Amino acid sequence: MASATSAFFGSRLAASIPAPTKNGSGHRDVTTCMAKKKGIRVVITLECTEARGEGGTPSRYTTEKNRKNTSERLELLKYNKFLRRKTLHREIK
Repeated sequence: MASATSAFFGSRLAASIPAPTKNGSGHRDVTTCMAKKKGIRVVITLECTEARGEGGTPSRYTTEKNRKNTSERLELLKYNKFLRRKTLHREIK
């Protein structure tokens, strides 16, 4: 019984996948469906500015920004767990 069901599903899968075609040069064309993740959004790191001046450990956050809308460096007030307060965090390279 198990072999009959696996043969059934196997034939369904084989029928649903299109076979690669040959182009004029004799090579088979295989198309892949991979999405391009390239462009405007970029991952950035935000680092605490006040902890460096005090000699403490700087906290870091990672986030994404839209390069098209915010071309300048990002500055946000974020929580620094080492200083236990909100501090100014700036984008670093």
